[in-house]
Amino acid sequence: MLDPLPGPPRHVGPYRLLALIGAGGMGEVYLARAARPGAPLVAVKTVRPDLDIDQEFRTRFRREIAAARAVSGPGTAELLDGDADTEVPWLATGYVAGPSLAETVRRCGPLPADAVRALGAGLARALAAVHAAQVLHRDLKPGNVLLTPEGPTLIDFGIAQAFDATALTTAGMVVGTPGFMAPEQMEGSHAVVPASDVFTLGAVLCFAATGRGPFDDQELASVIFRIARGDADLSAVPDELRDVVADCLRRAPGDRPTAAALADRLAGTAGAGVPWPAPVLSLFAEHREAVARCEQAVARASFAAADTATATDGRPPLPPPPPAPSSPALAGPAAPHPPSTRRRAPWILAAALAAVAVTLAAVLLPGNGEGGDSPGRNGSADGTSKGGGKGHADRVVTAYGNPGRTGDFGAATTRASARPKGWKPWTAARPKSLDDQGNGCVLVTSTLVCRDGKGAATALDAATGGHRWTSRGFTAEAGALQGVQTVPPESDGERVYVPSERGVIAVDVTSGAERWREPLPSDTAVMQLTYADGVVYTAEFGFSDEAAAPGEAHVRARRARDGRELWRSPRLPAKVQDALLIKGGRLYAAIEGKGVLALSAETGGIVRTAPAQPCHGLLAYRASLLCWDHGARGIRELDPETLATRRTLAPGLEPALPPVVGDAGVLVVTARNPDADDPVTHHMSAFDWRTGRRLWRYGAPQDTVTVALAGKRVLAVGLYEMWGRSTADDLDSYRRKNIPRPDGETEFDDARPLGAPLYAGGALFAATDDGRILSGYAP
Repeated sequence: MLDPLPGPPRHVGPYRLLALIGAGGMGEVYLARAARPGAPLVAVKTVRPDLDIDQEFRTRFRREIAAARAVSGPGTAELLDGDADTEVPWLATGYVAGPSLAETVRRCGPLPADAVRALGAGLARALAAVHAAQVLHRDLKPGNVLLTPEGPTLIDFGIAQAFDATALTTAGMVVGTPGFMAPEQMEGSHAVVPASDVFTLGAVLCFAATGRGPFDDQELASVIFRIARGDADLSAVPDELRDVVADCLRRAPGDRPTAAALADRLAGTAGAGVPWPAPVLSLFAEHREAVARCEQAVARASFAAADTATATDGRPPLPPPPPAPSSPALAGPAAPHPPSTRRRAPWILAAALAAVAVTLAAVLLPGNGEGGDSPGRNGSADGTSKGGGKGHADRVVTAYGNPGRTGDFGAATTRASARPKGWKPWTAARPKSLDDQGNGCVLVTSTLVCRDGKGAATALDAATGGHRWTSRGFTAEAGALQGVQTVPPESDGERVYVPSERGVIAVDVTSGAERWREPLPSDTAVMQLTYADGVVYTAEFGFSDEAAAPGEAHVRARRARDGRELWRSPRLPAKVQDALLIKGGRLYAAIEGKGVLALSAETGGIVRTAPAQPCHGLLAYRASLLCWDHGARGIRELDPETLATRRTLAPGLEPALPPVVGDAGVLVVTARNPDADDPVTHHMSAFDWRTGRRLWRYGAPQDTVTVALAGKRVLAVGLYEMWGRSTADDLDSYRRKNIPRPDGETEFDDARPLGAPLYAGGALFAATDDGRILSGYAP
């Protein structure tokens, strides 16, 4: 029914073409979608490029766009965009995922009388809106009526004509479809009036009720003769509809009812909505499923293809979403962001709520830099690596980007040479022996290792997705934690350290053989894990049996090669709520409700506290710490020695996700859009690190769940899409990809996001909440 277009992506204006809907003598109609986050599906109608497109044609097409743009109201497909002056003229209208009346009657037979009455009322209301805009449809027929569970939609104003535009139609030209034309249409366009559309509506209702038009005949000349004489065959029309259909088909235009009067007459005994019979409802479902399958196929192709987009009119690939309005208090003027009239459906809102708990995904790749922004080094945050496996700095891709956990994977992330040898896009099923209570992965050379909630892990060939090994976790019942742990595993290049509620297990990267395991008491769980300089650090929290009694929290250090405990910190005032951070011989932790503290990385002793600095998370960048907190405005730069605030960047923004910053010297902050009716759920702002000046602000992917950097490129992932763009304000750098859904799922199912993606060599690797592990091209 809908076959995705083969070959590289094609674009018309700002729309990516997904599938061919239909073709006619004048052009083709495509299913398409704009790049804007939350953009709806549209129908793009293009003029055949082989036609003689002269200036007169463009003038007429431009007038048709203006006429269609004037039409709005229930039951009409809104014109969204159009261009009469490009090489191939086109226009875009809202897409209706339903069959035409012609297809419905052909496949399901004539409609019951009550359904025809409600159908007619809906079409008459739509026609009244068309006429109120001083526009004539002029080709109302069963093929131009699309049906949905909510009612009919009138489409195709491609030959609609404004009342004052008759001079643009060639003298004597007859426009319409035989069998669904009014007598005056036979005389030429000058005789066409609003009542002409009412006549054809009567013919459409006869077709809906009987499966035949009122003037059907084997010979075209006979059809025209019967229309001219008013010889309509209404014998098969149900008695309760025959009079109203006959009134529509009166020969004299003045004897026909207006569209508004007809709507009132048909709606007089009709209930709310259209009482569609069961076969028609099944046909609706079939069309929705066809659209979903088409989008899934396009998403898979997009996810598994390098970016080689072309444009049908010779213009560059898709532009980025328009800039969102910039707040004068934060930065200079920015390009305006046009308001959106599309409301998010309830299933989108529910999916947005599910995305709140998803954590930042980033990447570690070789690179140069200082302090926390030195991608590729997983030793200390100062850019040194004193322990761990051989070649560790060149082998491990972690979920935080670098030791400073700033989300920057480094410029090497975009180089194809950094991919595992022989890599191609792939999808694999997570082994059934792994539970769904934990997620997160680490990439070690060509091996991707992903965890579950009980300390088990599975290893896949990063080039092909082939299974290598699956390790055993703890067998005890789940502990006190509820929900899914998102603390990813880490590695020293030889071993992978897998956290869980029950403790930590170290396994060999190559074979999956267990090297050591350190269980915890049943009332204690690992909340955070980090590796640096041959030491595994864990933040642990004990759950008290008494609801009012706080649990015990502390940090523990273990030798990476054998798990031997090196030290255990004094009791902390509350649990650690984000990743532990190593920098300059200190271990920093954000304590829930108690600010920030620094421990000695050598002894575990507390060396500095800052209870007045509430932070949800910490990053180490150059000679500073960055503190961010949910519900608090701005990103605070802290002195690593004193933990005092040096300055506040992005002071007007409340970060919804961890900020990211890196080698490009650009800080990117993602904030939630407070307007729940706007399909742009998040805005992303970039700031110059040195001056604090805002560089740009744009809408982010719908329901954004992760943001990261690849040197001078921003990578963002939402529930349904992912995109990449330059850290500079470069509109041509924008690239977008769809996230493929599992087989059998449609856009009406709740979206389940990617876990923390890892990026390497222009590819991403991620586990999903629906049990898949996949790899495809990064945007």
